[in-house]
Amino acid sequence: MPRYRLSGLRTDVSVPLDAALVARLLGVPVDAIGSFRLARRSLDARQRPNLVYEAAVEFDLEALAAPALLPPLSLEEVDPPRPAELLLPPAGRAARIAVVGTGPAGLFAALALADAGYRPLVLERGDRAEERYRTVMRFWKGGAFDPESNVQFGEGGAGTFSDGKLTCGKRQDKIAVVLRTLHRFGAPDEVLYEAKPHIGTDRLVVVLRNIRAHLQGRGAEIRYRSKVVDIVRERPDGPLSALVLADGDEVPVDLAILALGHSARDTVAMLLARGVAATPKAFAMGVRIEHPQEAIDRIQYGRPSGSCGVAPADYKQTHLASNGRGVYTFCMCPGGEVIACSSEAGGVVTNGMSRFRRGSGFANSGLVVQTDPGDFASMPGRAELRGVEFQRTVERRAFDLGGGTYAAPAIRVTDFLSASRRSSPRPLPRSTYEPAVVPSGFDGLYPAPYLDALAEGLAAFDRKMRGFISDEAVLIAPESRTSSPVRLERGDACESTTCPGLFPAGEGAGFAGGIVSAALDGLRVARAVTARLSGDGGGEAV
Repeated sequence: MPRYRLSGLRTDVSVPLDAALVARLLGVPVDAIGSFRLARRSLDARQRPNLVYEAAVEFDLEALAAPALLPPLSLEEVDPPRPAELLLPPAGRAARIAVVGTGPAGLFAALALADAGYRPLVLERGDRAEERYRTVMRFWKGGAFDPESNVQFGEGGAGTFSDGKLTCGKRQDKIAVVLRTLHRFGAPDEVLYEAKPHIGTDRLVVVLRNIRAHLQGRGAEIRYRSKVVDIVRERPDGPLSALVLADGDEVPVDLAILALGHSARDTVAMLLARGVAATPKAFAMGVRIEHPQEAIDRIQYGRPSGSCGVAPADYKQTHLASNGRGVYTFCMCPGGEVIACSSEAGGVVTNGMSRFRRGSGFANSGLVVQTDPGDFASMPGRAELRGVEFQRTVERRAFDLGGGTYAAPAIRVTDFLSASRRSSPRPLPRSTYEPAVVPSGFDGLYPAPYLDALAEGLAAFDRKMRGFISDEAVLIAPESRTSSPVRLERGDACESTTCPGLFPAGEGAGFAGGIVSAALDGLRVARAVTARLSGDGGGEAV
């Protein structure tokens, strides 16, 4: 039966996007339409408070006369939906392949290898998702901090405790394979059609459990609490031959995919000491900004999202400050929470998280400023790691400002912008951050150019979103882990330029930024590994 795609649908958000609507537009009986599904949906709020869905739908229909459709409606015949396949060639020969890290890059590399018939060894320094979730919740409630199993380390990587956003700024034609794979393992149907799909932390734990079971069913071995602390080479400049774990176990390998997270600072330092090439990389630092969600809804929609049944409003803003610093919002979490994300004792780190339903009543976003190499040129140690040292310095200052605890220093936006109140801020409104927020100025936290750029950026964003500056909006510091400050160098075939057999991948290696781009890079590197084993050279993964 032919399958069609109807694009250009524009309907009020109160009108169901269903087969009955399509039947009316095409002039056919509703029961003639089969296998109906939403293919794409986005919210148009430009005429707020009148909110409109723009959508495309797909369906089967046996016979169809040429309908008289007016633009922007259009109809075309399409192929049936494709299954989720990672499409690596079958394993050509047995090989000992290790995948280090179970963030998106590591998991997608392991999935591709396992589905191709390899049996990778997957090494994760933290806990499996369920145990990790319990450990993190205890920490947030004021319990002990675990340096090996936390928001940064553990099954799923840092993205597990996030909004689970599945957007990517590049290679849009390649994203579908990632979305279909996540859906295959339990992500909600919405990830297949929403313009801004997300999973949510609560659903991500389920997805991770299903991926784990699939990998183990395909013969992969997964070891948790298995931190790589050293590498072994046949000679100082020779190929990789083994990985050394924290418990002293030496694991022989032919090849290893190194899918580190952006916070695996100790592992990166070890690799540099062993001659693995790396270079400094640009990154950004700043704060989280938190508003009541209804305030953002009214700015973006002209009314509360709950009054019309649409998702809580989000936003994305950029500004170039007069001092040359770029300022931008990052990882915006509608209906989310600001969370404690420390990965080292004695340092405060913040980020944002949302559950699938985005029902916290608060909105938060990173509000960050581009760094400049001069900001940390005087930091001690190797040049490649000075950006890391700058991050660490800010995080430790925040720990001190929070009273020597994992409480986060925070200030109302209006107080931050007031010269008289910046150094003596008022008590804070309610915040989602746990274990606590402490009223504090930021003058001792960041250098002056960052604070100047943040203030200018806030004013610019308020001009575009009237009400963005308010007495109820709070800045919570620091947002210091936007991306890795280091890139592990690799050649065209994704192999380390100085350590044959080592394949850096994903966000921590400096080649991705977010769940989807990291997953795509994991697939790219998995294909490069199999090409190396077969002697075919490198190549694109998807």
